[in-house]
Amino acid sequence: MDLLKTNVSIPIGTDQMGAYFTRPAQPKGAIILIQEIFGVTPAMRAIADDLASAGYALVVPDIYWRLARDLDLGNGEDAAERQVAVDYSLRYDEVTGVADLAATADWLQAELAAQQRPVVFGFCLGGRMAVRLAAATPLSGMISMYGVGLNKLDDLIQAIQCPVQFHFGTNDNHNPVEVIQAVRDEVAKRARAEDEFHTYDGAEHAFFNRFRADRFSPGAHELARSRALRFVAGRIAEALPGDLA
Repeated sequence: MDLLKTNVSIPIGTDQMGAYFTRPAQPKGAIILIQEIFGVTPAMRAIADDLASAGYALVVPDIYWRLARDLDLGNGEDAAERQVAVDYSLRYDEVTGVADLAATADWLQAELAAQQRPVVFGFCLGGRMAVRLAAATPLSGMISMYGVGLNKLDDLIQAIQCPVQFHFGTNDNHNPVEVIQAVRDEVAKRARAEDEFHTYDGAEHAFFNRFRADRFSPGAHELARSRALRFVAGRIAEALPGDLA
């Protein structure tokens, strides 16, 4: 499938936030993809392109833009880059970040003239921000891929109005067994038939990232990808109007 790929600017008050935007000419739905701690890296763009090839419009906002624009801090294999990324994640204002992401959802819906709200899909820090965004604004669905610190967001998990899907590897060094179980319990407490919670035996943190040779798990990736796409398809049933080419 041919994709239209571009860098865009999303209005945020009197300023603008950069983002990567990729989509087929006639997308059947929209997804906000939220980065890991390393920025809008080639890995995040590749994931966005892959999901766009399945028929969706993807926007990957530059969530660190208030700290520094266009950061690409690799994939975590270099210790120095990893520490810089951790420092940025600690300085990142999650409350302001939710407002930026809500503006992204509004922009994406308007850009595509869509009747339905987008799905949000986040990784690591982005998986945490996906929960925060879904609790704060209407969305069609929320996917959190090995989101961090989610055991501290129990009230927000309960506040989410749309269906949710969570993914964790059982060997995730950032999400020990007790954290994963706490999130599982919160999802069960929601008692919604559309919600999903998945674990992957032996998979590590960042198992979905092909650019992480030390962490990538082909089997877990393919299963998680198929589950995520099925979930998105179930949340977004309409075909968007018009040819966006």
